[in-house]
Amino acid sequence: MECVGNLSLRQFEYLVAVVDEGRLTRAAQRLHVTEPTVSQQLRTLERAVGTALVERRPEGVRPTTAGAAFLPYARTTLRCAREAASAARSAAPGDGRALRVGTVRTALPAALLPGVRRWTRAHPASPILVRPHESRSRLQESVAAGAVDMGVGPWPVDWDGRVRVLGTEELVVVCAEDDDLCGRTIRLAELSGRCWIAHQGFGSGPAFTEAFRPAGFRPRVVLEVPQAETAVALARQGVGLTLASADAFHSPVPETVAHPLPRLRHEVTVYTAARPPAGAAECAATLAGS
Repeated sequence: MECVGNLSLRQFEYLVAVVDEGRLTRAAQRLHVTEPTVSQQLRTLERAVGTALVERRPEGVRPTTAGAAFLPYARTTLRCAREAASAARSAAPGDGRALRVGTVRTALPAALLPGVRRWTRAHPASPILVRPHESRSRLQESVAAGAVDMGVGPWPVDWDGRVRVLGTEELVVVCAEDDDLCGRTIRLAELSGRCWIAHQGFGSGPAFTEAFRPAGFRPRVVLEVPQAETAVALARQGVGLTLASADAFHSPVPETVAHPLPRLRHEVTVYTAARPPAGAAECAATLAGS
């Protein structure tokens, strides 16, 4: 396994698995190794970084504040390694042209999955490469520059290309596990005095503030981070509340969320540049079911 200094991709993979699964036992099963191996690799990683990245609690393993800050970089590093291998394979002689789909988070929106199934069944020689981006604006820049063939995420701002609606996602409020909001259904107006963590594509601009307009208040944003995963981890640490798609969580939705009334929803779109590359328009139409 390749190393950078004293850090290795394998260690990053172990950290991500432990945080995702919440238990060392489940992470070990996912990675097909023993639990002591996972513990040892985590300790080695923490020594290399110089601070604790996870804490073990009776209810499971959670990232520390330092771990929450480290985690998106670990995910990005793993993603880049996978993309490098995929790019090499897609460029190999005899392969069909891969279509690059950019997203604003690592997990695919549920609204995208039926379209992906339709495309892969109809075009097995043209695989889809999913490339997560750290922000909504970076995704738009990538589509405009041709770094990816199409973008999937919130409605793009000031876009002159074709935009198709994939569907809608329901948003939930993420909080700390000792917050009295946990597991409740609550009216948005009751949250007007709380601190908020913003993230792309619910940045501190119109996309984020517009969600609170029906409740008649402007959210007090104390922190903005690029990725939803970081905002969720920080919200669970008690830094503030944040909004996240319910589809981003493993089923069932954890207790550290509250369901707002009225319900918050936003559209998920797929969009291409004004002059899309070959196959991109057809793929976008298939993903959108049109």
